[in-house]
Amino acid sequence: MKSTAADGVLILYTGGTLGSLRKDSDDPHSPLEPAPLEAVLGYFPDYDPERREITLGRRRIRLGLETFDPPLDSSDIGPDDWVRIARIIDENYDRYEGFVILHGTDTLAYTSSALAFILRNLRKPVVLTGSQRPIGEVRSDAEQNLITAVEIAAAAGLGRTVVPEVCVFFRDHLYRGCRTTKVSAVSYNAFASPNLPPLATAGATIVVDEDLLCCPEPRPLAVRTRFEHNVASLDVTPGMPVAMLRAFFGIPGLKGAVLRTYGSGNAPSSREFLDAVAEAVERGVVVMNATQCLEGEVSPGKYATSAALLARGVIGSLDMTREAALTKMFTVLGEEPDPSLAADLLQLDLAGEQRWSVFHLHFPPGRLDPGASTTLMPLREMAGRSRFRPQAVEEALLSMTGVRLEGIARGTVRVGAVLDAAPERGDHPGNLGTVARSWIESRGVETLFLPATRAVRELVDHRHTNELTLVNLGDHPLLWNKLELVCRADVGSL
Repeated sequence: MKSTAADGVLILYTGGTLGSLRKDSDDPHSPLEPAPLEAVLGYFPDYDPERREITLGRRRIRLGLETFDPPLDSSDIGPDDWVRIARIIDENYDRYEGFVILHGTDTLAYTSSALAFILRNLRKPVVLTGSQRPIGEVRSDAEQNLITAVEIAAAAGLGRTVVPEVCVFFRDHLYRGCRTTKVSAVSYNAFASPNLPPLATAGATIVVDEDLLCCPEPRPLAVRTRFEHNVASLDVTPGMPVAMLRAFFGIPGLKGAVLRTYGSGNAPSSREFLDAVAEAVERGVVVMNATQCLEGEVSPGKYATSAALLARGVIGSLDMTREAALTKMFTVLGEEPDPSLAADLLQLDLAGEQRWSVFHLHFPPGRLDPGASTTLMPLREMAGRSRFRPQAVEEALLSMTGVRLEGIARGTVRVGAVLDAAPERGDHPGNLGTVARSWIESRGVETLFLPATRAVRELVDHRHTNELTLVNLGDHPLLWNKLELVCRADVGSL
């Protein structure tokens, strides 16, 4: 992505190690304290303090300087500060070609993730960076990180590829902001992007992988400022008392919870554990299943232990980082208070934070006698429908949760399904076929899945009603609590 616009870079210093200097410059053991930004830039030989310009190659780049007063330790930075940063960028958006945010490393990945969701339609670089050692210290990484961040932010004026995203530069790599996580408290390679390659690598030159860049539509910058603060995260641990889980979900006012589980989304399968989760969902708490692993993704339903959470209304985080999962929940719940709609929005890719978008079409609960059929209409329009493309669907499933047979403890379930067609037209491409499950336990927590990829690709678009016809092919009345068409699509950010 090339651009010829050039009007300098705004540097915003929020605090952190990079801008800390010794209180007594003659005493290497004196305490560190935040220094004025001008003093920090004074360590660069090519910085002109009178003109507020810095030389990069043969070009002089104008710098604007903003500082939090007082500067903050990153442990104290939260949602109000994210909005403050976003508003500074918004107020100066037309005056600069790029922005650099100096930030402490401890919560830098939270801030970069949050800004990716806050700054919508961003078309200029916003680069966060910091350092492990203060500028001016022996072997400090501050100078390289700062000057490279400025160079990336000034790409338009330098005639280079512009990265129109919130991103993090550290050491040698530029990462997408909402894909970044802190992995070391001591290494100069303090950050990583476990599930997405770097957007750029800085060696003798800065090489950008243009295939990875987000391509926003040419719309005005929009800043989201509404947050739901009543969001929290909890790690599942072996032997964790269920009373602790209930206490967590019982936090007054809790609206959203990120439950960090094992592997691909697995958690204890005890009835007490699952009941505690189900009760929270029933009270309107949006619960997201996120893995504790750095790499990989949550795959609800892959194993019985994750399917049990799915059956109780827990949504998956796919391959999001812990920082992205939490900050996304802050922003989405702030914009959408309806728990069911918010849950759907949380599963859509909003800023390149996840590999897929997962679209949901919900149908009502019901009961069906043996040999009978029923045609159901969606409860509401699909969230993100304007960006849904059937041809981009990689996998679609009809998910029936809370399945049970009336009058018996367990038995065989056989149900057929057809999308947008009468059930007798068996050759219709919307025919999803039949799913059968023997000896289903009739406890109201069973989930059945019916492959629907082919039918969705051929039928589900704006010209169809999305009617769903079910046929009970079994011998007993069939009941279900939740019925939805789930479509996983690679459609880019929304």
